Amino acid sequence: MPEERNPDPVAAAARAALEARGISARRLAKKLGMKPRTVLDFLNERRGTRDSTRISICRELGIDHEQAGAA
Repeated sequence: MPEERNPDPVAAAARAALEARGISARRLAKKLGMKPRTVLDFLNERRGTRDSTRISICRELGIDHEQAGAA
């Protein structure tokens, strides 16, 4: 049986922020100097993401990663 994971509220907040700003994940990755795959994997919750990567994405999008994670 596949392991069920709880949705990541930080990734959800980041997806909402990108959509609200009309920015693509690829554009965000380029701006941050990251590979698009890294950003897309975080946004789509495909694998674990390093804290430093999560923080960089949140800062760029104006998200308080600690508050979003506590929601």
